[in-house]
Amino acid sequence: MMKLRALRTRVGISVAAVALSGAGLGLATAAPASAAYAGYCNGWVDDEISNSGFHAKLPAYNGNVNCQMYKGASHNGVKALQITLNRCYGRSLTEDGVFGNNTRTALIYAQGVEKIGTDGGYGTETRTNLEWAYQYSGNGRWSCF
Repeated sequence: MMKLRALRTRVGISVAAVALSGAGLGLATAAPASAAYAGYCNGWVDDEISNSGFHAKLPAYNGNVNCQMYKGASHNGVKALQITLNRCYGRSLTEDGVFGNNTRTALIYAQGVEKIGTDGGYGTETRTNLEWAYQYSGNGRWSCF
């Protein structure tokens, strides 16, 4: 079964390809908007899956999820990551918003599970490939997508 985030990515790429081809532009000439980081994650944003009632907190920099963070960070974006590492990857972190050794070790574990670079840092590749903990607003239960 295809992971939801992969499906959403493919749909987004398909829509962009159609839009670019309609404008007479080739994909090779279009610079990816997500190539540059917005900044160092300093908070989180609420992400809902298509009016489903499933909500997740995703690390963000001033509302932009294309951010990065590393050991030493301390804010709600780290807490959002810790929630996901606990619920989706079976870690047992204190959800305190502090990116210390335990959070880094848990992130390296999750990166290994997802077969991506295991550097212990958070950026686009990690955000895109991690399963995220979503809570259903109807009953408070958690699911990972």
